Amino acid sequence: MFSNSVQIERATLLLEQGRVNDAIKELKTFLQQEPENDHALSIYARCYFKKKDFDKGIETILQAIRIDPENSYYFYLLGFGYYRKNNHAAAINNINKAVSMNPYTPEYYGMLSHVYIAEKDFQTALLKANEGLALDAENINCLNARSIALNKLKQTDAAIETMQNALAKDPENEATHATVGWNYLEKGKHKDAATHFREALRINPTSESGREGLKEALKSKIPPYRWILQYSFWINNKGKRTTRFFPVMIFVVVRILASALASNNTTMILGGIIIGLYFLFVITTWIINPLANFFLLFYKDGKYALNNSEKWSAITTVSSIGFGILLLTFGFIFSRYHIYQSLLISGIAFLGMAVPLGQLEFPLSWKLHGIKNKISLILVSLALITILTAFISPSYAVVPGFLFLVLFVLNTWFNVFNRKN
Repeated sequence: MFSNSVQIERATLLLEQGRVNDAIKELKTFLQQEPENDHALSIYARCYFKKKDFDKGIETILQAIRIDPENSYYFYLLGFGYYRKNNHAAAINNINKAVSMNPYTPEYYGMLSHVYIAEKDFQTALLKANEGLALDAENINCLNARSIALNKLKQTDAAIETMQNALAKDPENEATHATVGWNYLEKGKHKDAATHFREALRINPTSESGREGLKEALKSKIPPYRWILQYSFWINNKGKRTTRFFPVMIFVVVRILASALASNNTTMILGGIIIGLYFLFVITTWIINPLANFFLLFYKDGKYALNNSEKWSAITTVSSIGFGILLLTFGFIFSRYHIYQSLLISGIAFLGMAVPLGQLEFPLSWKLHGIKNKISLILVSLALITILTAFISPSYAVVPGFLFLVLFVLNTWFNVFNRKN
């Protein structure tokens, strides 16, 4: 049931302009009069998606489907909601329903292609993008998906040709510039990537993909971050099993190699160096993101690429590392005094606290964010208790310090095996 209501038209226009809250006000007023208007509900769902409230968006579009179960576009929107929640199986199922109802809409194939890219099934992603382009050779969504899939499949020449075609069709398309930027970034060309991300933001200053891409491109000026980003691209393109078990395999290989070298006095030092380099790599992966974000705070347009949460995360992480180093230094300076134990324990606790601080969402909230944020809050709390009790009596800091260490290790391995990428 589609309405020609002026309010719906106004709400659609406001949504397209990025004025989501104003669009919601118009829709609320309209739905009070016509609560069973499925078209208004579908726009309302898009508003929720724009605000990243995907649960509410899915709930709303399901209401529209209940009213009109024959509308393919509603199943497409439902699939999009599940895709953004990383529920790829549900996304594929619902977008396929949309395709079965209306097999002549290229956007559906483009969305399917993006879901399969997220699933790292790049061959199927390429197939779906090509199916959409067979219906409309100029469809930007399908061209972008095809470009990404080809890039992931290392078909570089074809990927570049597809990118050039997409830009030729619509040089003012923010999504295309963002896609080109990510493709360049994956190839290690962070300067070229930054150019296209800036262009995406020029076209649409609210482009999330453009902002995220520009942030990564600018941080790639820092060599350690650039190397780890390339490692991340590489391992994430290998599929879910490799993504989850490759870190474990590296750990096992390092342990075996170090143990073998340690058994011989002449190679013992080499074994220690290997263990040290491994832990340096691991620790760097834990804290490099907030450290790189801190660097962006002093870059001319880097600070605009960060949101408030990322800024505070960077500041608190660097502050925690700074306090840790300072307290450890004082601990060694005053090693002849009784307070040195408190200083050393507090310094170590501050350094350990830097890791969960780098993963926290700001402003701090127990309810607003997911389980990872709750665990980070608990870890930070345990670290602060350890610091406080260390200055009362070092023996009191043993319990919170031990709990911090156990939860930290368990959370680290849980994240390895529970990665969605």
